Amino acid sequence: MPPRSYGLPLAEQVADALAAGRTLVPYHRDYCGLGLACVEGTFIYAEVWDGQLQGLNTIDERPPYALPFPDRAAFVSWLSQQSDATLSRREMADSFYWNNQTITRRRLRQFVEEGH
Repeated sequence: MPPRSYGLPLAEQVADALAAGRTLVPYHRDYCGLGLACVEGTFIYAEVWDGQLQGLNTIDERPPYALPFPDRAAFVSWLSQQSDATLSRREMADSFYWNNQTITRRRLRQFVEEGH
């Protein structure tokens, strides 16, 4: 059985929270996993290092891992089709990244619920 996708309702709730200026960006030293943000209308799914989304990080020389979406519709379409399995980073050669602080249904639900 294929993994259950996050679906449209959750993806729309996450997009609304991001568009309202909230971010899902954990902060601690070094590798912080994956995060989500909306910057000037562009939705971003990216690695987080030292509390900074890599697509926005200009402090160091790490190559950025960021997937930008030009608008809400593109982001919602993408996120609604994802699942804990598809975002587990199991495709990475280095097992350090596998399920290491990845985006999960649980994190998304907590993020949405914290805003209410």
